[in-house]
This record gives sequence, C-alpha cells and structure tokens, in this order.
Amino acid sequence: MDGPTRFEVNGARHYTTDIPGKAYPSVTTILGKTASEHAKKMLNNWNLKNPGGKEKAAARGTAIHAACERYIRGLPVGDLHEDYLPFWQGLSQHLDRYDHFLWSEKPLKPEWDYCTGKDGISRVWSHKYGSCGCPDLIGVRGGVVILGDFKTSNQPYCRYFPTKTDRSNFTGWSKLNKCGLQLAAYALAIEETLGISVDCAQILVSTPETDQSFLFHGDELDRFRTKWLQKVRRYGELKEMEEQEAEE
Repeated sequence: MDGPTRFEVNGARHYTTDIPGKAYPSVTTILGKTASEHAKKMLNNWNLKNPGGKEKAAARGTAIHAACERYIRGLPVGDLHEDYLPFWQGLSQHLDRYDHFLWSEKPLKPEWDYCTGKDGISRVWSHKYGSCGCPDLIGVRGGVVILGDFKTSNQPYCRYFPTKTDRSNFTGWSKLNKCGLQLAAYALAIEETLGISVDCAQILVSTPETDQSFLFHGDELDRFRTKWLQKVRRYGELKEMEEQEAEE
C-alpha cells in the first residue's frame, strides 16, 4: 500500500485498509464526533483550565505504551523520564499473567503483516461498520483471547456510576465507558481483519499512586458492542447531515 497509513480529513483521523483507496475514520474520531454536548463541554473546559495538559498526557501515554511494548517483546524498558516512572510501576505484573501475545502495537504473527503499512503503523479495520483502530495488545491467558488497552491517568478509573452524594468518580466512570466502547469497536474489527474472536477485553490503568485492571466479557462486552454500533449509526447520520448542509 502506497502513501501514509494514517492521515486526516477535515481534522478527523482516518486509516487506510486492505482495499486500495478505501479508508475509514478512527474509532476515537467516531467517539469524539458522537459524544454528548455535555461531554464535549467538559473536555473543552478541562483543556481551558489545563493549557498544555493534553500534550503532556499524550507524551506520557506514548512513553508508557513504548515501555509496555518493549517489555512484552523481552527488550529492556529503557530509561523512562522520572515523571513517568510512577505510571510504569505495577503494569508489568499484569503483563506477566499472559501466556503469550499475538499483538503488541503491531502484529507478532508474520501472517498478519498485511496490517502494517509502509510507514510502520499497524491497524485493524471493519468494512462492515466503516471504522479503523490501532489495538495496544492482544494476548492469550488460559486459552482465552484478551484484547487489552493501556491508559495513563492522574485519577483512577471507576467501574460503577457514582452516587448522587458522591460525584467525585464521574470522570473515572466516563473514561472507563469510553474505553469500553473503544475496545468493543476494536474487537469487531479484529474479528473481521484477523479472523479471530476476542473473548475478553481488559483496560490496564496506571496512575501515580496505583494501577488498575478492568475485565469485560460475556454480556458486559456485548453491551459495549451494542452501544458502539449505536455510535456508528449516529456518526453516519451526522455525516449525512454535514453533506446535505455542504450542498445547500
């Protein structure tokens, strides 16, 4: 495949696929476009209150992802910046529980090399649902295929919706649900692109104080798949509205 694997269309990230000339928006692009107005307002307010925070978080996430990838491949983690060390501590114990890995930022099986573009970017795609994404890891534990995602955060994630009397965990709950949707989308694309079924999804969260592991499988993972397909439908409606407005 010629040209860049990842590119932007009107500020929206897209990825090429195995079909020449066929590209789809990223999963995160679809989630961003279909987010509620409340969620968009909260994100905008956070960016205003934390100038440069988005860039710092991205740099931190990139460093931890690289450390995890090197650890999985049996390579030295390298010298992490002292600011990132607290986010690395504890992650290796979760990775050690896997029997073996099939994917770590890129495929570890030669027969899946078609997922990696000439620019080194690896992704999976869904022609059925019109999306692409870049999984962090796919591993196997006790015969169970697990799709994993690394997240760094200054605050812990939360599995349950916060109570009316304690809203402090709302951000953590929102982040976990967004990541659950992301993993559900990747799971569908992995099945279509790689021909394997994801049995379980795992979110590995590292904060300066602790690390967390959240597992989704069975009905819970199916609910995230259903919610993701609703997002896909909504994204299609928004695109159609934009096209109609452009023609007027």
